Amino acid sequence: MKACCLCKNHFDPPQQLDLPEHKVGLHLAEQEYHDVGEVCADCLASRGRLAMMYKTECFD
Repeated sequence: MKACCLCKNHFDPPQQLDLPEHKVGLHLAEQEYHDVGEVCADCLASRGRLAMMYKTECFD
């Protein structure tokens, strides 16, 4: 178990990330924030949803 670098909740790093918001959040963790494996699925999903709403230049 690891502690999420954003919310500090404990999570299991090899987690299931099937939702579109998870995939966008993971992409951002890899390309922009460089915190892959440090962020829980809930925070990745939140990051992904916000990006899909407000970072529209990434999806053109």
